[in-house]
Amino acid sequence: MEDKTVSTLFEELKEDVSKYVNDTIQLVKLQAFEKIGIGSANTAYSVLLIFFVLFALSLILITAGFYLGDLLQSNWMGFGIVLVVTLLLLFILLFSKKTITTNLTNKVIKFLMDDENKKKEEK
Repeated sequence: MEDKTVSTLFEELKEDVSKYVNDTIQLVKLQAFEKIGIGSANTAYSVLLIFFVLFALSLILITAGFYLGDLLQSNWMGFGIVLVVTLLLLFILLFSKKTITTNLTNKVIKFLMDDENKKKEEK
């Protein structure tokens, strides 16, 4: 067995620590890329879903306007009622901004922390 000098041991330790640090950095990068990828895919899907929901909602509101216009025998009254209801919903959303943003923030944090919880459960 070969006797190693202190300097050789120190160099080997330095290389091992350097490799460990580099591997840890790579692991963190890969985990971040995974989170960004999943988040981007979820965001793209949500945007697409929102687009179709808004399109369907606009068609529903137009249909409701014409229907109410037929019932009241005045298109402007039918669309006026639809406008008032839409504005009421808008004001409700504006006044509940804090609750909505808090819930969304909590969901994002939960999504980001899921990986940590899975790691703890595996141990």
